[in-house]
Formats: sequence, structure tokens, C-alpha cells
Amino acid sequence: MKTIKKSKGGNKMKSALKILLIPVLLLIVVTGSYSKLLTSQPEIKFNDSNYNFGDVKEGVELEHIFKFTNDGEGTLVINSVQPSCGCTGVVMDEKKEFESGESGEIKITFNTQGRSGMNSKTVIVNTNDPVNPVTTLSFNCNVTDN
Repeated sequence: MKTIKKSKGGNKMKSALKILLIPVLLLIVVTGSYSKLLTSQPEIKFNDSNYNFGDVKEGVELEHIFKFTNDGEGTLVINSVQPSCGCTGVVMDEKKEFESGESGEIKITFNTQGRSGMNSKTVIVNTNDPVNPVTTLSFNCNVTDN
């Protein structure tokens, strides 16, 4: 009976290939995952971020709806919506998470009672959009006498 001896050189070659192959495979896996992470981010897009009510009579309650869409691939989360002052109201549905393609609305109100002249107000929207985590919505009006 003949025994076959394995060449020690062949084993070294296989070991060297394994050592080189493992980092290459890891790089492919990591790069693929990283690429997927980049493409699965949320992106908030407002139809408009500034609204002008124009000339309005003092004492009128103004209202405007800012509409937005999640144009990204990941789930968009609205963390908070904060008006710049107490004279500005903000109403939003209880829904705070929006899948890709879903839309939502932020309704603002402004009481012109006791106001006159040019008025400019803002509403800050905080989200998990990594590119634009803070969006400033603004509106203005010119309050005239009755």
C-alpha cells in the first residue's frame, strides 16, 4: 500500500490565500452594507417652507398647511415641531413616522389680535433626516387697521 504525502508548500499557499481572501470578503460585505445604509436614509421635502399671507386685517386668525413628503428610503421620524412664540399655534397628526413616499401636514395658526404692521414667525421642525435634521418653516403677514 502506498501512502500519499501532502506537500507542505501547498498548505502554505492555501493558508496565504485564506488570509488574503478574508479581508477582501469583509470589505465587500462592509462596503455593501455601508452603501445600503446610505441609500436607506429618510429625506424630508416640503412643498414650500415659506408662506406670505399678504395684507390682513387685525383680529383675524390665520391658518396655513405646510405639506411634506418622505422622499428618502428610510423611515422619517418627526421628533418635534416648535413655534417661535406663543402667538403661533402648531397642529400635527399623532402620526410621527412616515415610510418612504408617505406624506404629512403641519398646520400653523397665527392670531393677529393686537398686532400691527409686518409680522414674521417661524416654526422649527426636528427630524431624523441626516442631511437636514432641522427645517425652519416661516410665514409673514402685514397686519392692517380695521
